[in-house]
Amino acid sequence: MKAFNIIIEDFNAKAFVSYNVMPYFINCYKQEKHKPKTFNEFKEFVRKKSLYQFWSRSEYEIVLHAWPCDDHIQKIDVFDQIKMNLDIVTEILMENVK
Repeated sequence: MKAFNIIIEDFNAKAFVSYNVMPYFINCYKQEKHKPKTFNEFKEFVRKKSLYQFWSRSEYEIVLHAWPCDDHIQKIDVFDQIKMNLDIVTEILMENVK
């Protein structure tokens, strides 16, 4: 299986770790009754499933802060990381399920 890793925080280890989102999408694809067939259908499938699972949930959010310190702070979650790479994630999912 080809992976797509994003960055999350492991609260127990107090460290940032990589997290492979492909097992989640593959499981969702297997359970889907009307499976996507075209690239655009797969893309919408990935967007909807990632929005449902990862958007604005505190366990999937990290805060980015500029260094050296200034006032620029930004919250980013797993959905933001997937959204920035939506075409790539879609291609990897299509490779994994074919």
